[in-house]
Amino acid sequence: MFAPLQYVIDAVSDTSTDLTVKDIFLHNHNWDRVKFQYRDRLRDVEVEEVEKMLRCKDSSRGFFLYRCRECGEHYTVHFGCNSRLCTHCGKNYTDRWAKNLSGKMFTVPHRHVVLSIPDTLWGIVRRHRELFKVLMDSAIQAINDVFSYRQRKPILAGAIVVLHPFGRDLKFNPHVHALVTEGGFDTYETFVHQEHISYTAMRKTWQYQVLTNFKEALPKTPGYARLIDRLFKEYGEGFYAHLPMESRITSKRRITRYVGRYVRHPAIANYRLCSYDGEQVTFWYEDNDEVRHRKTMDVEDFILALIQHVPDRHFKMIRYYGAYCRKWKGRYSEYLEQESIAQATLDDFEERWAPRCPRCGSPMQFVLYWEPPPPEGHAFGSEINDWNYLAGSSS
Repeated sequence: MFAPLQYVIDAVSDTSTDLTVKDIFLHNHNWDRVKFQYRDRLRDVEVEEVEKMLRCKDSSRGFFLYRCRECGEHYTVHFGCNSRLCTHCGKNYTDRWAKNLSGKMFTVPHRHVVLSIPDTLWGIVRRHRELFKVLMDSAIQAINDVFSYRQRKPILAGAIVVLHPFGRDLKFNPHVHALVTEGGFDTYETFVHQEHISYTAMRKTWQYQVLTNFKEALPKTPGYARLIDRLFKEYGEGFYAHLPMESRITSKRRITRYVGRYVRHPAIANYRLCSYDGEQVTFWYEDNDEVRHRKTMDVEDFILALIQHVPDRHFKMIRYYGAYCRKWKGRYSEYLEQESIAQATLDDFEERWAPRCPRCGSPMQFVLYWEPPPPEGHAFGSEINDWNYLAGSSS
């Protein structure tokens, strides 16, 4: 039985913190209706990621069981889904990634760079999703070119590039965020610091790399060729690039806070949801000037807008380029802080990760770990080709 509409209105008002994306998908069979109505349009990966999200925290996925030594209370910690749509798992992953990232970055100043493309190209990227990779590759090419030109010698910068296929208002708006070293390494493996990064040079170089690489990757048709030539002429000052001095990151403490907020985050977080009345969803977003706006969408449009940002299976939304790629990073180890890698032990489940008892507040004791068996049809020792299916299986 579904909750009556009045209950939904009362429970998820503008001041409520209980409304979640998962609630909206589940209520009134919203997702089931969208999946049936648009079954010929939806990509398989979109359906898979939604189904994983809807099973998040389900006991069939596995769990940790804890017991309180003082009062005997039991507490179950269910496994997450790791879906690219899940706001809960996405937030946890972002926090862990940001925390670990600070120990993997060179001990040099970094700059947060945002690079975007005109809306004329958005629809083309949506139809040809292989251009996501082209966008990310173009970013490091533009960065290296700008640094090398100013230093008048080859410079290899380090860049951690994160793809955002979405805008703050959930529109399809592909752009990249990058954490870039202020400067790079020369042929003598010495870091050459370059605090000033030319805004004009970055815009024009970014435009050149994007359009040149798009022209190479897209079908060789007269229409695409004319479009590329037109965009070179229309955007005489280059494509948009944002790299203010305020985005300088000089401390590892700031990396953790900065990355989670600006660099890697889900398309929409639960706290941005204002209301849902069973038919329409209202959420807020901030523009580039940090002015807050509200947007209301039909629930069907909201679901379609959200799932369109799911990348193709196995596509890496975060890539390490230049001096940060695995091939080159070891050469510059003197600019890295040494880290110790500790293997997790059983004691970690009690001393570091154990929850507090919800009844008496005492530390709880780890007693059981359970995970589901492999899905039916996979014989022991056989090759598993679809790991997403395995991870999303509830059998």
